[in-house]
Amino acid sequence: MKTIHFIGGARPNFIKIAPLIKIFDKEKSFNSLFINTGQHYDKALSENIIKDLNLRKPDLNLGIGSGSHIYQISEVMIKYERILLRGKPDLVVVFGDVNSTIAAALAAKKNGIKVAHVEAGLRCYDDNLPEEVNRRLTDSISDILFTPSKNENLNLKKENITKNVFFVGNIMIDSLVSFFKKNNVKPNFSNIDGLITLHRPENVDEKSKFESILKNLEKWTKKYRILFPIHPRTKKNIIKFKLLKRLKKINNLNLVSPLSYSEFLIQLKDSKFIITDSGGIQEEASFLGKPCFTLRKNTERPVTITMGSNKLVKLSDVKTLINKDLKQKMKKIPKWDGQTAERIFEILKIYLSTLKL
Repeated sequence: MKTIHFIGGARPNFIKIAPLIKIFDKEKSFNSLFINTGQHYDKALSENIIKDLNLRKPDLNLGIGSGSHIYQISEVMIKYERILLRGKPDLVVVFGDVNSTIAAALAAKKNGIKVAHVEAGLRCYDDNLPEEVNRRLTDSISDILFTPSKNENLNLKKENITKNVFFVGNIMIDSLVSFFKKNNVKPNFSNIDGLITLHRPENVDEKSKFESILKNLEKWTKKYRILFPIHPRTKKNIIKFKLLKRLKKINNLNLVSPLSYSEFLIQLKDSKFIITDSGGIQEEASFLGKPCFTLRKNTERPVTITMGSNKLVKLSDVKTLINKDLKQKMKKIPKWDGQTAERIFEILKIYLSTLKL
C-alpha cells in the first residue's frame, strides 16, 4: 500500500488540502497521513478552520509556532525529517507557497522522496516577497506539479520546468463550491457593504503606511459600511502603533476577530466588494463575481485580473473604483469548477502506480 504525506501549516493550506485528502481517504488502497506543521498557531487560523472544512484532525502536529522565516523553515525541516527517518512515504504533497511548503519539500527531497506541488507556477516576479522565493524553490525540486491556470504552465516553461506539469484548475475553489452546495445561510453581520482584510508586512508593519490606510478608511466609510476582520499579525501592530482608539472611532467600520472559513465566505458572498492584500481572497472574490481591490504592487494570480474581478490598486484610487466597478460582469475561468481535486487524484493514482515499492 502506497503512503502519502499531505503537509500544511497555514490557513490557505488547509483549504487546499481538504478536498484532496477526503478523496484519498475514501480510496482504501492508499495510506494518507495529514501533517500540520503548526505554522499558523492561532486557533482561528488552524484548529477552527480544520473543523470548519470538515477536515479530519491532523495525524501529527509539528507545533513550530511563530518565528522568523529562517526559524520556521529550519524547524519544519528538522522536525519533519525525524518523521521521515521513522518511515519514508512514497510521496509528499505540499500546497501553496508558505514556509512550511518549501521546508517540507526540501526535507522530502533530501531524503530521496518524490514531491508533488499543488498550486505550482504562481509568479509575481518580485523576489522581495518571501512567498515568491518559496514558490520558485518548491517548483524547482518538485517531481510533479499541478497548476491552477494556463498562465502558470507558461511561467514554468520559462524556467525549463515542463516534465509532469498538469493544468488542473484551482483546488481552493473546490472547497468554496463544496461549502455553498451544503450551506445557504445568512451572514452574521447584516447591512455590510464591503469587507477589508489586511495582513501583509508592506501594509501593516510600518506605522506611516498603516496610518495612511486608516485615513482612507475614514473616507471610504463615509459612504460604505465596512467589516474589518482583524488578522492576529495586524492586531499586534494596531496595539503596537497605538491605533486602536482611532479605529474604533471610525463610523460605519465594524471591527471583529478573524472570521471562520464559513463565516467569511458567507460574508463575502453577501458583500458588494472587498479590499484586501490576500492572495487566496483574490481568487474567491473572482469566483463569486465580487469586485476585489488588492492593495499590492503585483499579484501572483494574474488570471484574477485578466478574467476575474480583481484589480491592483493604490489607496487613493479605491473609492473611485468601488463606485465604477460594482456592476461589472466577470468571465468564467477555465477549470475553476469544483473538480480540481478529482483531476489531481486521477493523475496521482497513475503516477503512484509507476513508483516502485
